[in-house]
Amino acid sequence: MDRFNAVKNYDSIEGWCSREKAIKMMEYIPESASLAVELGVWGGRSLLPIAIKCKGTVYGIDAWNIDASLEGKNDVANDEWWSKMDYNKIYNYANSLMQQYNCDNVKLLRMKSTEAVRFFDDFSIDFLHQDSNHSEETSCVEVELYHSKVKPGGIWCFDDTNWTTTQQAQNNLVTKGYTEIYDSGSWKIYRKN
Repeated sequence: MDRFNAVKNYDSIEGWCSREKAIKMMEYIPESASLAVELGVWGGRSLLPIAIKCKGTVYGIDAWNIDASLEGKNDVANDEWWSKMDYNKIYNYANSLMQQYNCDNVKLLRMKSTEAVRFFDDFSIDFLHQDSNHSEETSCVEVELYHSKVKPGGIWCFDDTNWTTTQQAQNNLVTKGYTEIYDSGSWKIYRKN
């Protein structure tokens, strides 16, 4: 926690993760965690606290491209915002952020989560943060692909759980054997049974 408290201007880092969420995620990452995965990195604001807390390897997975951002059915304003982004600039920013805070345990994979799933064995992930494209299609596919990759007792943090487009994926996660253990109102933490 000391390393995280030393992060200057956390709220100005690219992304949307609040300090409260960052601290709560860190509380739920086991001390013994050997593998953490984030689906949807953007500027690294939520990846940074995960990388600081996890002593093992941390994979940050994000395609950093317009096609992945616009996949599925999303709000029109949401799609308009994503269509104007400079993805290469943000990818480089995330890389620099990890270097700035000496997060040598981080491996950024510039690809869609559907492509990256092949790198993870079943029951290998201690902590997973789902924060990529929030369309119903993408969020449901990620639950289907990654639910078996998390260890029994492992943690799944689900972002923007108050969005209508993530409701089905959350329901699917519960049917796959996950129990909700924390609800902030806009994101939730689940534990695999």
